[in-house]
Amino acid sequence: MKKVYRFLLSALNSWLSVLLVITFCALSFYIGQFKNDMNIFAASGAVMTVFGLFSMIRFTTIEKYLRQDAIVAESTGTTGPPLSAEDSARIQRENQDAARVRITQELRSELKGISLTIVGTLIWAYGAYIPFMECIKNT
Repeated sequence: MKKVYRFLLSALNSWLSVLLVITFCALSFYIGQFKNDMNIFAASGAVMTVFGLFSMIRFTTIEKYLRQDAIVAESTGTTGPPLSAEDSARIQRENQDAARVRITQELRSELKGISLTIVGTLIWAYGAYIPFMECIKNT
């Protein structure tokens, strides 16, 4: 099961996943227009919604699941030996820099997930109502 989550996590780290979902939706739109059945396009919104939800839980649920043993091991409550002022300042700076990077990654993933979820849900709900275009049917 952890291998599936690791694959999912690496797939969500890539912008390729967003490109694949958008390509899938565009292809579904074209097929829906060609077959006169926009339900195909509407159903592609569900795929986009699922990718959006996975992107939103990437840093909360998926990584926590993969790191659960490390989280428990890091929760010892010990602080270590006293440090010099220079070492303390350096460690504090490193921790703050790492936290900034982490927060930026989390926010980017969550905003991408929210966007995909909203757009996917709208396509899912209303995609079947898009009128057919004559130029696609005639090709």
